[in-house]
Amino acid sequence: MQMIINGEKRDSANGKVIEVRNMATQELIDTVPAATVEDAQEAIEAAQLGAKIWSQTPVYQRVEILNRFSQMLRDNKGELARLLSTENGKLLVQAEGEIETAAAIFDGFAAESKRLFGQTIPLEIQPGLEKDLMITKREPLGVVVGIIPFNFPAELFSFKAGAALASGNAFIVKPPEDDPLTVIRMVELLHEAGVPKNVLQVVTGYGEEVGDYLAKSPSIQAVSFTGSTEVGTMIAQNGAKNLSRVFLELGANDATIVCEDGDLDAAVDFAIAGRLLASGQVCCSNKRILVEKSIYEDFKAKLVDILSTKRIGNQLEQGTDVGPLINEGAAIKVEEQIQHTIGQGAKLILGGRRVNEAFIEPTVLEVTKDMDIAKDMEMFGPVFALMPFETQEEAIEIVNQSNFGLNSSIFTRDITKAMDAGNKIQAGVVSINGGTVYRPICCAFGGYKKSGIGREGILYTLEEFTQIKSIVLRGVM
Repeated sequence: MQMIINGEKRDSANGKVIEVRNMATQELIDTVPAATVEDAQEAIEAAQLGAKIWSQTPVYQRVEILNRFSQMLRDNKGELARLLSTENGKLLVQAEGEIETAAAIFDGFAAESKRLFGQTIPLEIQPGLEKDLMITKREPLGVVVGIIPFNFPAELFSFKAGAALASGNAFIVKPPEDDPLTVIRMVELLHEAGVPKNVLQVVTGYGEEVGDYLAKSPSIQAVSFTGSTEVGTMIAQNGAKNLSRVFLELGANDATIVCEDGDLDAAVDFAIAGRLLASGQVCCSNKRILVEKSIYEDFKAKLVDILSTKRIGNQLEQGTDVGPLINEGAAIKVEEQIQHTIGQGAKLILGGRRVNEAFIEPTVLEVTKDMDIAKDMEMFGPVFALMPFETQEEAIEIVNQSNFGLNSSIFTRDITKAMDAGNKIQAGVVSINGGTVYRPICCAFGGYKKSGIGREGILYTLEEFTQIKSIVLRGVM
């Protein structure tokens, strides 16, 4: 596939490409251009012109286009899901769910943009301004850059592009290098739905080159990035130099607490579903599982029994439970993290091996709170780190010892204990009697501490991608 700049499908200026492979079979799916900074600059210039056009397009017309696109997503769900599953490695059924979620996100932004109202404020609240009337309105920022991670490219493209377009901004997307094809196809469909060619650009390439260039450009007004804390920190520093707005959803090491009065079977089921989704490559999956000591052995036995039946294999085949990681390097890193944790004294209960280049077996480790995995080492793979605890205070202390704080959860039938945990856990979402993988499209999704800056969700992103203007009528009251 080619990238799309100003409506033109094109190769990179230097002709270089990036290979996209199905990691289950190592087969080449396609190539995309490895864009240059010159390509990125052309996209910025086109978007600057597009921002002027799109900001003046009536809301109802933008809504019609976005609703048309969401229907096109549903009409093409089979094609898009298969493409996503093939290039990403997640199970086909999971890819189908992601495409449906993407359509719902665009529906949500289109609907909410019609209610993005301002205020009318009589200024008689302040002496000397009794006859003045202030009217506020929300206007788009201008050009927004979205840098998308590999794990949920369709969904996260929708959160960023849907918000930007619904609120009247031009949008430039830098898709992930490993699985950019679904995002490119979605951009094609958006253009077919009626988004002007210079309003929406897709620039493929490497993050350290074109992603960095886009994020530090003084000609863009905002950057929305989902990815690692290290890269997010650099983007924040670059944005500060231009006073660009920066929205960051970053690393996480989310925890689940299972109390002795909680539903043990439900806790096991949610833990497995959350950690095997996308082969464990989910920012808000339950990477640490804290289980009350009195039920710890029962939880471990149930978890191991079920995980022992899970089958790794080709993500497109029925009967597969765990697909490959996004690339071989990612699998090697998880394998090294497992060995590092064992070297720190962890006990390997199940799995632990890398298989066929890019697969990681479902793995269960018994760990202690002083190990790296219990603090700030984020494992992006199907690895379950188990820890016993004796008191809820101890469990919350372990949860909060991490520099991250995206999502968390607790299983208990005691509402007082649940609310105590909800109030004390330092995380953006605390799910009670459910898993940590919880992100309704209306949710103010985002983390505490080094898990990010800002919140992403239907109403919240529209507000963050707009700015308030006040028009004052003097002496009219």
